[in-house]
Amino acid sequence: MPTRAATLAAVVGVLLATTSVSPSAGAGDYATDVAGVVNIQASTDSIHKTCPGSAPWLRDPNVCAQRWSAFANDKSESDLAVDPTDSNHIVGMSKAFFSPKDYLFELVWYDSTDGGQTWQSGILPGYEQWMDTTDPVVAFDSQGNLYALVLPFNFVIEPSGDHNWDVGHVNPAGLNDAIYLSRSLKSDGPVGHHWQAPVLLATYHASGLGITADKQWVGADTFGLHRGSVYASWIAFDGVALNTVVSVSTDYGAHFSAPRVVSSATKPKFNGDPYIFEGPEGNVYLAYDSLPPKQSYTTGGFQVVVSHDNGQTWSKPGQQVTTSVGPTPYLPDSFRDGTPFSMTVNPATGNLLLAYENYDRSLPKGNIWLTQSADEGKTWSKPIQVNDPGAPGDTFQQKVFAAPNGQFAVAFYDRRLACPANDPVTVDIGLADTCIDVSVQFYAAGGVPIATNRRATLESWDPNVAPPQQGGLSGTQTFIGDYFGGAMTSSAEGAVAHLLFVSTSPHHQAGAVAGGGLAPPYQQQVYARLSLP
Repeated sequence: MPTRAATLAAVVGVLLATTSVSPSAGAGDYATDVAGVVNIQASTDSIHKTCPGSAPWLRDPNVCAQRWSAFANDKSESDLAVDPTDSNHIVGMSKAFFSPKDYLFELVWYDSTDGGQTWQSGILPGYEQWMDTTDPVVAFDSQGNLYALVLPFNFVIEPSGDHNWDVGHVNPAGLNDAIYLSRSLKSDGPVGHHWQAPVLLATYHASGLGITADKQWVGADTFGLHRGSVYASWIAFDGVALNTVVSVSTDYGAHFSAPRVVSSATKPKFNGDPYIFEGPEGNVYLAYDSLPPKQSYTTGGFQVVVSHDNGQTWSKPGQQVTTSVGPTPYLPDSFRDGTPFSMTVNPATGNLLLAYENYDRSLPKGNIWLTQSADEGKTWSKPIQVNDPGAPGDTFQQKVFAAPNGQFAVAFYDRRLACPANDPVTVDIGLADTCIDVSVQFYAAGGVPIATNRRATLESWDPNVAPPQQGGLSGTQTFIGDYFGGAMTSSAEGAVAHLLFVSTSPHHQAGAVAGGGLAPPYQQQVYARLSLP
């Protein structure tokens, strides 16, 4: 359906970087138990880019004349990592939309050296010849070097404003997309600020066959067992099958092995959404899903393959964890639901941790579930529900992460609370199952839940506020990001969850500049920190 957000008036008053609000009386422990929760806007720096009116892919002059915002409006979809050599050093990455109505954006880095209190940011350099860069993902290695695997792509905006993906005739070199590695190495200066020229791993040219890449992920030598190793995975669609491919570097990302297909699936279900990471015993794990289109209302699954020789050879997939696939978008909203699962390894136990969406058609309602594997993904424990079973509203876009001491958590978007009184979309004020919070469920190292869901947001936010249109002017779906970032640290004082997520709260609009036919509030990136209860 069309977005409910009308033209928004400029926000009046002081826009705070750190928010502290009083939830509505009677909302329950979830809403009020936010002691010690910190929310800080990370996207405060000015990000600037001039509209590329002479670009071969830009054929609609109204993009530059009416819809371009030189300072980037929305900033959604994110990842986050904490430097293992300095827990006060936190790096994130997100999309920054220069024309939300045309789905034009660049990847932007966020860097904090004081534990998330203040942030600096900038456009990830080296991709000026491409139309868009997408799917933010960052990973530190054990020595504190930082890696980002990047998917730049091209399409044509026709004079009508429509998107044309038959792009064999546009620059660079008529390519649809490519896979690059961006590196920020300790030998070059401040990690997270200085980035080397991108390293090319693969290029894709459709040539009418639909050959293209998507949804990349990067891992690194997390535990110091494969010094210099960087692991890259992505999906490559060849017109028939969706292939999960892997490429490995052993020289800090300077060179990579030829991409090789590790898993392949054909219609009606395709493999995709890979996660690749190192385990504390030295194994390298690759997880992927096997899903139909969500509108099919059928089943999908998640599997893992493992390498015992640093990514040179891979096992057969283990047991498939099945799930019920729900709709996208969750009606009546227009934003699409994103990546249906998240996976990591517990540094203390070596167990694989899988958090995933499961849609209960009998309610109907989207829920989050958790399962573990103690045998490299060959078998999985009985799943347990992550979101509070009695809480109303859909939950989605889960993120699982673990601390060095073995405690871990699952964060997710949660729609149990009614929209707040300061919602810029006034018709949504008080509505249920509409506005979004971030919830966190903590677990002991063995997997026993610690208390119940905790609220990580200090204010619910409305996804219908000035959202990007992922299909351009003729698109019907909107965008809040397909996933968000999270990590966990531990010390003598205990474990701490670190999150980076989108919010349209009017209290998180520092540095927002009206443009492109839109006025603040916009989608901004908010860093949250909370300790175990």
